[in-house]
Amino acid sequence: MFSRPRYPRLRIGSKNELAKTISDSALPYPQALTLINDVIRNFDYYWRDNSENSQPNRGKFVRSAARTPLGVLLERIDKKVLAPHDRLVPNYIFGGMTGRSHIQAARSLLGQERGRILASLDITHFFEQIREQRVFFFFYRKCGCSPRASRLLASLCCVPVGQKGSMSTEKTLARGFATSTRLAVWCNLDTFIHLDREVKKLLKKYDPRVAIFIDDIGISASRVSQEKISAVVKIVEKILSDFDNNQRLPVNPAKTKIRTYASGAEHLGLKLGRNKLAMGSKSRSRRDSVINLLKKRGAYSPTRARRLLLKKQAYQRYQGQIRSA
Repeated sequence: MFSRPRYPRLRIGSKNELAKTISDSALPYPQALTLINDVIRNFDYYWRDNSENSQPNRGKFVRSAARTPLGVLLERIDKKVLAPHDRLVPNYIFGGMTGRSHIQAARSLLGQERGRILASLDITHFFEQIREQRVFFFFYRKCGCSPRASRLLASLCCVPVGQKGSMSTEKTLARGFATSTRLAVWCNLDTFIHLDREVKKLLKKYDPRVAIFIDDIGISASRVSQEKISAVVKIVEKILSDFDNNQRLPVNPAKTKIRTYASGAEHLGLKLGRNKLAMGSKSRSRRDSVINLLKKRGAYSPTRARRLLLKKQAYQRYQGQIRSA
């Protein structure tokens, strides 16, 4: 019986082979190669900081390559090179993978038994922790690509640390690029697999569940003491920071929370109950605010009233997605 490989077998050996991989009828090979060469020459001109979504005071810069040749290339790398291998990713890892939403991540934590408790952890500056060398290592050592192709792929997916123009020589995975979420998972897969195994070993009598959604980690169990789950959290923090000396993933202690389902535990913006999910408090508050404003519809212009109605309908659709996930 053959075991399933843990990592994609990409074996891309050159720029030309990358062009073949991302090409199709809409972008034939010659045009794909031209696209790659153009991006290599003009990389710095094809991306920018998204100031609206960035948090400079916290060292978080969201990058955008939308509507540029780099954006087209990254979307093709994500779709043609990375996405076909989503099936290899364990089913407790969500976010960025086809068909694995935050709703499904939260639902996976519900479990089958009563008396559940939830521990939530947040990895600090997740994308910024992943250096260009780590991305190179993934393509080269894990996927069997040549050194040249691995360097090319890593360079396309990473940008200098800090605000654009900082002149930093250190490059990390670009928060906001099409390829970043999948690469963040792949670059830390060994750590996540070890974390899941250890948690399920420590909590094996308590119906343990683990859900990793990008940089948010949820751990749930039934009929387990606060002291026991707190001890498990400490072990998880140590695994994230120490398991791989070449890729430390420190946790933000201010965001670590432990709550019972009975007291209204929430994860990824959703309220976890016994075998059911509901909107979290923030979403409910925003929805109720929209509904209350709609009751005064006559006080607004038709355009404003229309926008409020569309928001209400969006919340209704979201509620339906939660129920059906």
